[in-house]
Amino acid sequence: MGGMLLLISLPLSANPQQEQLIRHTVRSALQQETEQTAALHQWPAYQTDWEIWVPGAARHLPECPGKLVVTGRDNQLLPVGRLKRQVSCEQGQSPWHINVTIKASLTLPVVVTQTALSRGQSLDASMLMIEKRTLDRADEFFTDIRDAIGMEVSRRVRSGDILSPTLVSKPPWVLKGNQVVIIAAKNGINASTQGVALEDGSQGDQIEVQNSTSQKVIHAVVSGLNQVRTQF
Repeated sequence: MGGMLLLISLPLSANPQQEQLIRHTVRSALQQETEQTAALHQWPAYQTDWEIWVPGAARHLPECPGKLVVTGRDNQLLPVGRLKRQVSCEQGQSPWHINVTIKASLTLPVVVTQTALSRGQSLDASMLMIEKRTLDRADEFFTDIRDAIGMEVSRRVRSGDILSPTLVSKPPWVLKGNQVVIIAAKNGINASTQGVALEDGSQGDQIEVQNSTSQKVIHAVVSGLNQVRTQF
C-alpha cells in the first residue's frame, strides 16, 4: 500500500492526531541526530528546517500503546537534503510501520572562496572567508578557515563557492623515491637514520619506507617534509 506495510487491517475511523504524533516523533529524532552530528563536527551556531511528509493513511493507523520508534538512515554523511525514515509501533496487538519523507536544510557559517581557485593552488587565509549559507544537499563543508589553510586545490573552484573537503587535498610531504629521515622513538629517546620512501604521503599518513642501512621495509608516519617517525 504505497510504501506502507501493515500487519492488521486499517480501522475505518480517521485519527488526525496519529499523523501529528508521527510528525512530532520524526522531528524529535532528527533534532537528536543533528545535535549529535553538530557536536562531532564542532559546528558553530546553526539552524535547521524540516519539511516532513507523512502519508495520509497514517490517520487510519491504530493508536500505538507504546513509544513510536524511528529507524532508517540514508547513505550520506549529514542529515541534510532528501531523507527517509521509518516510524514503527512495535507493541500491542496491532503492530505497524510507515515510511516518512523529509526535506532537511541546514543554515550555518561555512568557509567560502573569495576568489576563483585553480587546480594545484595552495590555500591561504586571503583566499577564504566565512559566510552564512543554507545547505539543502548533504555536501561536506569547512566551518573554520584554519582547517583549510595549506590544502591543495584538486580542481577549479569558482569565487563564492562553498569550500568542500572533496575539492582539496593535503599536499604530499613525501614523494615515492625520496630520501627521508627516519626518526625512531622509545621512552623519550630518539634515534635517526636514512631511508627511501616507497610511496607518497601527506602529514599524518602511514607509508612504507625502506631503511637504507638494513634494507628492511617498515611502516612509518609522515611527520615533516621528507621526514617520518616510527617506534623501536
